[in-house]
Amino acid sequence: MRFRERGRHSAATSTQRTAQSSNTSAAQRLAIRELRRPRGAVLLDAVRRLDAGLDEQACRALAEQISAQYAKDFGGGVPIGLLATCYLGAPYVDHRLNLIELIVEHYTPGSAVPDPYAAARPLVRSGAYAYVEVYSDGLIVPVLPDGSPVVG
Repeated sequence: MRFRERGRHSAATSTQRTAQSSNTSAAQRLAIRELRRPRGAVLLDAVRRLDAGLDEQACRALAEQISAQYAKDFGGGVPIGLLATCYLGAPYVDHRLNLIELIVEHYTPGSAVPDPYAAARPLVRSGAYAYVEVYSDGLIVPVLPDGSPVVG
């Protein structure tokens, strides 16, 4: 009798796991579909303006605009930040926009970029992308100059 009870419990647990995994799969498919949507001209322009030599207050306002644009266009799927080539000139080569703290930091070639942004640096330095999105779970999404994301 106990063996049968365990069997039923195992079957119920198995059914629950299957339901949970199908829900997760649906959520993952939705998230991937959102990630694959092209980034619009407003967003691309805002990211480019980070190199305009803006003061701290202007950079913060621009960061707020970028964060709001992600929330509007992607249903709240906002990366923790972006890493991009910096065009301010020497000694800077790239910059990081932290969308949580709304901070812009510029880096020289010898500067260490903090994790999880460090994994995006080789992509930025390749020159092939407008910028690279960095998400809290370590996901990195390069964005081409035309706004197309590169998602596997």
